[in-house]
Amino acid sequence: MVIDGEKERRDVLHIFFSREGYKVKVVDNGSVAKKVLRKERFDLVLCDWAAPEVYNYDVIQNLNKLKKRPGIGIITCWSGKIMSINNGDLDVDFIARKPFDLSHLLKQIREVIKAE
Repeated sequence: MVIDGEKERRDVLHIFFSREGYKVKVVDNGSVAKKVLRKERFDLVLCDWAAPEVYNYDVIQNLNKLKKRPGIGIITCWSGKIMSINNGDLDVDFIARKPFDLSHLLKQIREVIKAE
């Protein structure tokens, strides 16, 4: 699943990962993501840290409570403080800084999915 408020980036990620053989669901905000996650399971959730409506803190917090937790990746343009989230109550598998390289992002995702 991809959670991102920017349609263009959602579309690029959807096309790219679909071409790589992944089944991809895209949503534009954390509120919609929470509803979808109640009904569907995903191997990995990639979310823009500052997606519209809510920072995805709540989404990630809920994912970390699941018995079968999916991989979690954050894409962000923020620096510094966000790097400390693994030391707090949020656990994520990787953080990708914008602008990100799609091939590097794909490598990170494959490593997380392979580890599960």
